[in-house]
Amino acid sequence: MRRKRIDWDEELKKTERIRIKGFRYTAAGFALALFWLLGARHMQREISFAPMLFSVFLVIFGALLFIFILRRKK
Repeated sequence: MRRKRIDWDEELKKTERIRIKGFRYTAAGFALALFWLLGARHMQREISFAPMLFSVFLVIFGALLFIFILRRKK
């Protein structure tokens, strides 16, 4: 029995759609974490907001750096 022929253009389109979907989920996760931090700050005024926000920015910077490095490999 012969294998079905692979359409590489279609496979590349699928890969790109999956990659964009992953970026959307990542962005949504960052937004939810930021809203959670803002909510915690609103509920308890004595919580120091700067260290939490700094750590979120470091994670975002790391994710962007990772994406940039992966794009340069292509």
